[in-house]
Amino acid sequence: MTFIRKDPVLSHKEHSQIQRIEELQKERNFICAVLDAVDALLIVLDQQGRVVQFNRACEEISGYAFGEVKGRHIWNLFLVTEEVMPIKAIFENIRDGRFPNRHENCWITKDGARCQVAWSSTALTDDRGKVEYGIWIGFDITDRKETEEALRDSEERYRALIENVRDGVALIQNETLRFTNDAFALIMGYKDASEVIGRTVTAIARKHFESGFTEFLNTALDNKSWGLPFRGKCIAKNGREFWAEKLSSVISYKGRPAILLTVRDITEHMLWEQIIKQEAEYFRSENLKLKSSIGERYRLGNIIGKSPAMQKIYELILKAASTDANVIILGKSGTGKELVARAIYEISERSDKPFVAVNCGAIPENLIESEFFGYRKGAFTGANADRHGYLRTAHTGTLFLDEIGDIGLNMQVKLLRALETGEYTPVGDTRPQRADARIITATNKDPSEMVKKGLMREDFFYRVSVIPISLPDLKQREEDIPLLVEHFLRLYEGETDGRSLPPDIMGALCSYDWPGNIRELQNVLQRFLTVRSLDFMGISRNSCSDDETPAPHIMPTREELKGANLQNMLDAFEKKVIMGALETVRWNRTEAALTLGISRRSLFRRMKKLGV
Repeated sequence: MTFIRKDPVLSHKEHSQIQRIEELQKERNFICAVLDAVDALLIVLDQQGRVVQFNRACEEISGYAFGEVKGRHIWNLFLVTEEVMPIKAIFENIRDGRFPNRHENCWITKDGARCQVAWSSTALTDDRGKVEYGIWIGFDITDRKETEEALRDSEERYRALIENVRDGVALIQNETLRFTNDAFALIMGYKDASEVIGRTVTAIARKHFESGFTEFLNTALDNKSWGLPFRGKCIAKNGREFWAEKLSSVISYKGRPAILLTVRDITEHMLWEQIIKQEAEYFRSENLKLKSSIGERYRLGNIIGKSPAMQKIYELILKAASTDANVIILGKSGTGKELVARAIYEISERSDKPFVAVNCGAIPENLIESEFFGYRKGAFTGANADRHGYLRTAHTGTLFLDEIGDIGLNMQVKLLRALETGEYTPVGDTRPQRADARIITATNKDPSEMVKKGLMREDFFYRVSVIPISLPDLKQREEDIPLLVEHFLRLYEGETDGRSLPPDIMGALCSYDWPGNIRELQNVLQRFLTVRSLDFMGISRNSCSDDETPAPHIMPTREELKGANLQNMLDAFEKKVIMGALETVRWNRTEAALTLGISRRSLFRRMKKLGV
């Protein structure tokens, strides 16, 4: 007999239970799959604090598989020794229903690396509210912690640096002081930075700084003056006056633009500057007094003369040199106008700056504007490159304009504006430029007569003639002629020659009226030393006797005639005569030809032959 075994028939209740278990198993598997898929660290603990769930993120970070940590207590899981007790305390609090919002701890991974984790904790409870499972959800914050630590170290270094500098430093955003160091607060008259942080900068500064700083601050706040320095007087909260130097720059603070302002107390520096200036002015004044107190001055610079007329000129030169006012030098041709201009320049504060001398009469009318103001490339035919004019060349120095009366009225208008404002515009340019040049002018004409005749603008005349200096003719300073003769002899014959003129020659020189002034005296002496003959070029002398006795001649000695060639001596004499005539009329060849009584063509031919 064969028996067939049959499975017992499950009751409806048992079948429901099995189905329920299967559904729970599926739900558990689904939850585990979801937990393994999330990036967060997830650990589930039982009532004794042992690991019952350890998701994939935990395995990746720790280096341990779930099977290696299952059943281990959480306070023994990858923790450094000093954190065991705090973790136990946290778990006890969770089991008692007290959940900390957040806590951090350090894990030691399987390979020995340290990993910083931030945890949030919760729990699953039964129907009676008793904790069945503890759940820890964490995030790896190692990189963030390292970044925070680096930022903290950097902030501490910068804060230590800022706090130990003497300059005041302030960070301004939306007109509010977000940060200042103690030095800034102390400069402004406050006890420390806590008294000013959070206040508006306008409430701090506008009460204590002069109006110029208010404008500087307004433009800085409008992003118009980044990096521009400013100096000004300030008044601290306690009423102390001081000088401050400020510098602003734009930076980004918390993603928005802000102003980094530095303030330096330069009171001591400014006081030293004022003391030095006062001392320099005092010594300069004493120097001028000393120079002006010398009774009989025989020379000033390259100017020679001891006559009363020249003593007055020396006084005017010293006074003119102590200011920057425009000077006009009046005098006939050959009286030494350029020497006076150079003397003013050489003892002025601009003596280490350029001295530019311009003969206005030698500049063609159509070129005078470009010569004074310069021009840009392409401004006209032949302008192949930019060129600076006289004003730019003489910037910070002295510009000497000789024969100012030869400048036309149109140019006077343009030059007047440059003299009044310091601004001019180069030819071919649209942008004005500035020039700081001390102006000294000279003319052998009477400016007042030129104004009456409409040849010189009245406003131009008054602008250039703030300090007028009128030079005397040589015939008005007869006592200076021997000094000038000695000077020229030394110049042409050398320091060691020791030659002096015979009394009759010196008498003739002193009695002549010198219509060409010092330049003529210089030329006459040159001719005398060359041809041994005193020749006044046939110009009449007021002091000559009625019988018009010719000027004495000095015949050459026998030694001087040895080896001499008559033609060579005549050529040398002719060359000196032509040179003298040209220098007398400032190298105007037409006037020189008229003076010599020959044609212009003949003069050119003789000049070419003699190598003039």
